[in-house]
Amino acid sequence: MCLALPMRIISIDEGIATISAEGLEQRASLVLVPDARPGDCVLVHAGFAISIIDEEGAAETLALFAEIAACADEPPDGDTGGA
Repeated sequence: MCLALPMRIISIDEGIATISAEGLEQRASLVLVPDARPGDCVLVHAGFAISIIDEEGAAETLALFAEIAACADEPPDGDTGGA
């Protein structure tokens, strides 16, 4: 399964954006979204911004990822952790 993460563009230098989300900064190509600007939220996959999204969509996606992570940390029902 492949996931694209919503991230905010901090700056752009010659078609490469510095992007940020949840305290993580990295760089991504804007070749697929040449109209993206600093402040925009974009979906990022494999080092490429693939779509510009609105702030509400980005927040909803990050909230879903947080919910999934919380569920992954919980033991299955009835599991006491022992063998």
